Amino acid sequence: MIELTPDDLKAALIRLFGQRGWQMTAAERLGVDVATVRRWTSGAVPVPGPVRAAVACWLRERGAQESRTRTST
Repeated sequence: MIELTPDDLKAALIRLFGQRGWQMTAAERLGVDVATVRRWTSGAVPVPGPVRAAVACWLRERGAQESRTRTST
């Protein structure tokens, strides 16, 4: 299982969803309340395994898309 600190999670979500509105977008995509995302990124509660897996998948997908974009230009 991948490790994801609260700071890692915050950085990943900002990379995925942008500087503004990332908490709300992450909450919507993960099907949780925005307060839950805040608790994860503050370290108040651990980041659940399925969330770590989803974020890792999104990052891999985004990396693949960015790679395809670079090779097609």
